[in-house]
Amino acid sequence: MINSLSIITVNLNNAEGLRKTIESVLVQSFINFEYIIIDGGSTDSSIDVIQYYSNSIHYWVSEKDNGIYHAMNKGILSAKGEYLLFLNSGDYLYTTNTLSDVFSIYHTEDFLCGSSVISKDDKVIHVTNPPEVHTFLAYYRATISHQATFIKRYLFNLYGLYREDFRYNSDWEFWIRTIILQNCSTRKLSVVICNYDLNGVSSINSESEEYKREVQEVLSIPLLQKFVPDYESQWQKKREMAPLYWVKSKKVLFKLISFLYKLAGYYNKVKNKIYY
Repeated sequence: MINSLSIITVNLNNAEGLRKTIESVLVQSFINFEYIIIDGGSTDSSIDVIQYYSNSIHYWVSEKDNGIYHAMNKGILSAKGEYLLFLNSGDYLYTTNTLSDVFSIYHTEDFLCGSSVISKDDKVIHVTNPPEVHTFLAYYRATISHQATFIKRYLFNLYGLYREDFRYNSDWEFWIRTIILQNCSTRKLSVVICNYDLNGVSSINSESEEYKREVQEVLSIPLLQKFVPDYESQWQKKREMAPLYWVKSKKVLFKLISFLYKLAGYYNKVKNKIYY
């Protein structure tokens, strides 16, 4: 048996990034997939790019939408594959055999989680790796890469689509809703799925009030409130201890500070003896 796949690309005015994404999809040695492009009404040459490859694209549309998660939901509703992969414009599959490596065996898990290379100006700056075990701790202050995660399509029918009222955190909220609260199954893949290009996306301001509001709304779910306060407390202690951990990591500096601390203690003892 072979799993079927729908690859969904969301795009808005990123023609060159879109071209790179499309080409990485169409050269795959794995062929049991459909390709869907949801364009948000681009005014650059994105439509020309889509039309150039249209014979190999199973479905595409270009129309104004209400944001990236609305566009992703439109892709979900158009998809027919067993698994979905969201590969947005500017991102590209890592090698021509990426999908063949993933689907060389038949999968039954709800989520297949691989790694992604994060680059900027063609330089690798980070490689993401999914957790071995998907506990709440793994998601409390982190997330997994949706560009490197294959999602069973039925989950959106069962648990709902991405929240369109969120601007930044709908994918993270979906992980919490399904993997954590519903104990959906996961499988870690030893495969680099894609290159995630920071030049092709707008930076996310995790310090903005809107971003923080979304996070707090998710964490305020009554069931999560059974243990979120404990995590908050531990996280605060960790932050308070961070300077000490940093000093201890600098062995020479730590030894010097320890010596000065002991010297100050010895000085106080001597001073007190002289005084009395």
